[in-house]
Amino acid sequence: MFVTRSRYRALAADYERVLEQRDEARRRARTHLTTTRTAAGQYTTADAALERTRLARIRDAVRYGARIDRLARAVARLRVEVVAEARRASRLQAAYDHAVGLDTPSLDLGAQWQQRRTDKPVVQP
Repeated sequence: MFVTRSRYRALAADYERVLEQRDEARRRARTHLTTTRTAAGQYTTADAALERTRLARIRDAVRYGARIDRLARAVARLRVEVVAEARRASRLQAAYDHAVGLDTPSLDLGAQWQQRRTDKPVVQP
């Protein structure tokens, strides 16, 4: 089969154009592959950082929960101790009042008399 020179040049030009398109497609594919790898690396790095942050928050929450539990137990224990000391102080005050005679009924009668006395000083505001 005979091919004319002009037909041969046209086919050669088409062949060169197809080769350029192929090379351009390969360059674009390499560019996309590089971009994809870079993005994947960035995503992996960001995901790892996010995972570390999540784990740190969970660890902190567990620690804070344990601290809160310990503090609640300490507060409950201190409340019991405060109530016990208040009872002890009340008993000591009652014993002191009894020892010095401040719990006699005559003092209560005197308090009523103090309210009704006529020479009671008047406090001016």
